[in-house]
This record gives sequence, structure tokens and C-alpha cells, in this order.
Amino acid sequence: MFIHTSNKNFNDDLPPRPPIPTQVVSNGEYIPMPKSQKQRHVDVLLAEYADRYGKKRGLTRRAFFRTLSGMAAAMLAINKAFGNRFFDVQEVEAADEAAAAEATARDQFIMDVQTHYIDNPRQLWDVKDTDPIAKLIVGTLGGWREKSVKGSNWLDLNKTTYFKEIFLDSQTSMAILSGFPTDPPDQNPLIPIDHMAAARDEINEQAGSRRMICHGLMSPNMPKYQDEATRQVEKLKVDSWKMYTGDGMAGKRGWWMDDEKVAYPFYKFTQELGVKNLCIHKGLAVTLLDEEYCRAQDVGKAVVDWPQLNFIIYHSAFPRVDDITDIKYVKPHITNLYGELGSTFALNVVGAPERAAHVLGKLVTYLGPDYVIWGTDSLWWGSPQWQIEALRRFRIPDNLIEGYGYTQLTDEIKAKILGLNAARVWNIDVEASKKAIAEDKISQMKKG
Repeated sequence: MFIHTSNKNFNDDLPPRPPIPTQVVSNGEYIPMPKSQKQRHVDVLLAEYADRYGKKRGLTRRAFFRTLSGMAAAMLAINKAFGNRFFDVQEVEAADEAAAAEATARDQFIMDVQTHYIDNPRQLWDVKDTDPIAKLIVGTLGGWREKSVKGSNWLDLNKTTYFKEIFLDSQTSMAILSGFPTDPPDQNPLIPIDHMAAARDEINEQAGSRRMICHGLMSPNMPKYQDEATRQVEKLKVDSWKMYTGDGMAGKRGWWMDDEKVAYPFYKFTQELGVKNLCIHKGLAVTLLDEEYCRAQDVGKAVVDWPQLNFIIYHSAFPRVDDITDIKYVKPHITNLYGELGSTFALNVVGAPERAAHVLGKLVTYLGPDYVIWGTDSLWWGSPQWQIEALRRFRIPDNLIEGYGYTQLTDEIKAKILGLNAARVWNIDVEASKKAIAEDKISQMKKG
């Protein structure tokens, strides 16, 4: 938040972070612009709302921002600072906790298809001064964590924090643990695939229900990928792949989705294995990725040539969302192309809500409301609950609906985005899952 360093009282009463971050520092894959004047204005408005409504309840700013009214105040502040009605929120919710609770009460199935944690943060921390890759990873993700979550640091990006922030501190019903493919697979600095599968099994066993899925990690330019893909499917029971076209595997160049010599043999092989969900990183180029290969001009041909496979484009190829929406606009019969929102929604709703409205408007209008999938990129963002609440309340302003012909984000469409679309793609029985989750040990823990 914006801090008047000369004002000690203001400084002392700041929360660890506002209910909705007023600046995104990084998601580990993308470094945003510095905080804008409007974002700073949000900070000031948040403090004013906290003083106006929190003090009447005997709450400090810190305590107020932990309430549902604090979340409502954050949305009000963004509406006011950016001069449009991006969130469907009323000021009475900032003043009255009961009103805020009534407005936020939901019984939804929420499936987050992009979550992360670091397998052994201490190990990377200990070698960061001698290993340049470890230094880059720790510096990027650790630096972000420290600035985004006061009192937290790199060492908190672990499995314990993951369990708490994803399942206890948010209303996430199911989550997919994601990662980054390496060769060899067991030398993965973030988390090896075998450890991902073990974490999935451990949490599901502890819960007594199916709370977690994990991606398989794969690249078609990996030597002898057939053996490793078969092992992951048969032994680790993965049912989807996380892939990065910008990753060249061990210093090689990246690969294209429409490369008939590199990608197409893998598509045929994975189809024969019975794994048809390909979650492919596009857009948001990271330091370790080749930006050229993160572009999405290769998506269209692959989608058309392989209708039996689902291509879930992670980050919706942001900032080039048009590259995937144009495919469906030209070929509306396509039913195997999806846009995922991890980091794309969070980055924009925080500092550029009008751009967030354009992104969601394009995806829902041109890809279609059945083809937009929820992901948050947490832990990099802390608990995903603020993102869940932000999407629940988010709306496309009337002037953009009228000017661009976008489809408005109804409650029905938001329910599809938050979980129903992913459930369909991953063959989850929503009602059976909700029943099992409501009775599992995690739900019991949350009830106290």
C-alpha cells in the first residue's frame, strides 16, 4: 500500500495487506508496471473507509480489512478511484457486516486449475548464492512474497502454507497442483512430479474426499518423452498435462503447438494414453522462457487438427487474448479451446479494471461462457479468496457493454467460470463432489 512515511500513526495502523491487493508485484512469471496514481488513490480511499466504518465498531484498520466489510470497502474504493462500476457492491456493506455477509454468501463449486507451491524452499534458499537458477527463483518469488504478504517470505511457499491458504482460507472446493517440466523429472527446482502426486494423495487422504488433482509435467521436445509420459499416467495417475511452449528443455529452443514434427506426434501419443487435457502456458513470458514461443499464433491450427484433445490456454495468452478469441470468432464450431484466468484476472482487476473488463468480455463473448476456466496462480498470490470474491462481484461496466457488444457477467456465467466449466472438462460430478466435500475433514476443520 501507499505509505506516508512521515506519518507514523498512518504507518502503524496499516494492515498486512488490503483485502484486495492494490498493486501486483509479480506472479513469478510477469513483472508489472509500478503502482499508478489511481492505485495510490485506492490506498487512500481504503484508509478513509476503514476510519469511517471500522472505528464505529472499535476496529483498527488492520482488523477492519479482515472483515467482509473490509472486502466490500476495497471494491468500493476501486470503483471510485477508477471512475466506473466494476464491482457490484453497495456502501452499506462497508458499514454493516451483516449486509456484507448476505451479499457474499454462496454455495458454489469452485475449481482452481492453477495452484503452486515450492517443494523444498529451504534447499533452494541455501544454494541461492552459488546456483544462478536458484538465485533467480528465490529472488523473484521470494521478493514478491515479502512485498505482497507482510511478515511472510520465500520459506512460506511450502506445502503447509498451500494447504492453509488454498483449502482453509478460501472457498476453493478442488484445486489442481501445477508445475514446470524438467529433464530429468526428478531434478526439478520447484517441485518434482512424483512429489506433486504424493501431495495430491496425501491431502485427499487427509480430507477423506477428492480435493486435489495434479498435472502431469511434459514437453514434446523432451528426449524419450513416451516413457516418462507413460510412467506419469500409469504410476502417478495424472489426467492432464502442464506444458510450456516457451521452454526449450535443457537450453534448447522452444516448440510450437502446430509443429507437425515435434508437437503432433505427442498429441497422437497422449490421445492413445487417454489423456486429452493439455494445459499450455501462453502469454506472460517469464525470465526463463523464450518470449517468442509464448505467443499464441500456433494455437489455431493445432486446435482444428486435433478436435479430440482439449487445449486449455493458460493465462488466456494475456496480453494477446485476441490471439485465441479470434480463433473461435472465425471458426465458431470449435469446442476444444479454452481460456484460463490464472494471473490474468488478478493482474488486471487490481491495477487496470477496465482492461480486466475487456479481457473477460472478449473471452465470454467470443470463446463463450462455457469455455472460460478459473485459475488463480496461488500461492504466488497468497490465498485465492480475494480473487474469488472479486470475480463474484465483478461486472463489465454498461458503457463497455454498449460500446463493444460484450456479454455481461451474470451469476450463471460466473458459476460456470468459477468451477462448472472445469468440472465438465475434468469429468467431475459436481453434486457428488459438493456432497463429499461438505462432509469431509477439511470442511470440519473450517467449521472449527
